[in-house]
Amino acid sequence: MTRKIWSRLSHGHDRERKAARAWAAKHAQDMDAWGNGVDPVLWREGKEFAESLADLARPRMEALAAAGVHLGGAGGMELLYLLTRVVRPALALETGVAAGWSTAAMLAAMRVNGAGRLMSSDFPFFRLANPERFIGYVVPNDLKSRWTLRIKGDRRNLEDFLSPDTMVDLVHYDSDKTRHGREFFIRRVRSHLTGRHVLVMDDIQDNLVFREYAERQPLFRVFAYEGKYIGVTGSGLRAVERR
Repeated sequence: MTRKIWSRLSHGHDRERKAARAWAAKHAQDMDAWGNGVDPVLWREGKEFAESLADLARPRMEALAAAGVHLGGAGGMELLYLLTRVVRPALALETGVAAGWSTAAMLAAMRVNGAGRLMSSDFPFFRLANPERFIGYVVPNDLKSRWTLRIKGDRRNLEDFLSPDTMVDLVHYDSDKTRHGREFFIRRVRSHLTGRHVLVMDDIQDNLVFREYAERQPLFRVFAYEGKYIGVTGSGLRAVERR
């Protein structure tokens, strides 16, 4: 938390953030057009799941909001659903669960695939009372059999998850958005990525880490989403687009 506060107060961070947003905007493409281009049937399937989950969770989320509890929105569920269906990961890793929208999308796609497990890393919202109860709040119970959740923060959770022989096919990064946090994650996970992996990183407009990583990969994509940007890259992305 101290690192995050210091980063946000830094003038250098402001300059980097402007450069990152400009780069993301330059490379951004329409997510809906891309998803339909990959597989229109699976893209529609993902959108329908996102809509159904939002409808199912709405009463509970509205009740929380009325009580002053805000867990964040549902970002890019259809993208993660599609990638999970296409990549068919034996093992996926995500950081930053919050309410669990993205978690639910990946788990739902795994259920349709009939294979796969998801390891999720989070850290409770310190500003809430008993915050652990809100992690994965919208994830339906019937999806949780493929899910392993750790809530001690990325540094400790990744040590639990990433044994020397652990290999990951799909990664969704949505936790510490600082340069330091992203760089640590990439260093820690790099040797555990399979030759067909796809990596998704949220809020890439905050700094240039995704750009620096993605421009060394065979292919990358950037999508504008609700005023922010999502980056996708990895050695398996070309295969996703060739299906």
